[in-house]
Amino acid sequence: MKKYEHISKMESILNDHSRMLEQLNDLLGRLEGQQQERQELIAYYYSDQRRQDLEDDNQGLIPETLNRGVLSEDGIYDLMSEDYETGIRMMELALKFIKNH
Repeated sequence: MKKYEHISKMESILNDHSRMLEQLNDLLGRLEGQQQERQELIAYYYSDQRRQDLEDDNQGLIPETLNRGVLSEDGIYDLMSEDYETGIRMMELALKFIKNH
């Protein structure tokens, strides 16, 4: 059996890689489908509406029970930074895929 162990190993690599690519493509499809919402969030980050909401929050006008992570200093900014870093990582990995094809 040892003579053909490499076949089992290669089969495992094939199946794992195929499964990961399927999951990645599913996630990429979800990300692509949310681009309009993402742009809406970024527009809100720079908007007068958010500035007014921050002022209202500082004055205690927004109920404490309302989730308002979008008003934090870093929430949206960190997401934009993570988008950027993830985009670069995806491009670098895609380049490796293409070069090693």
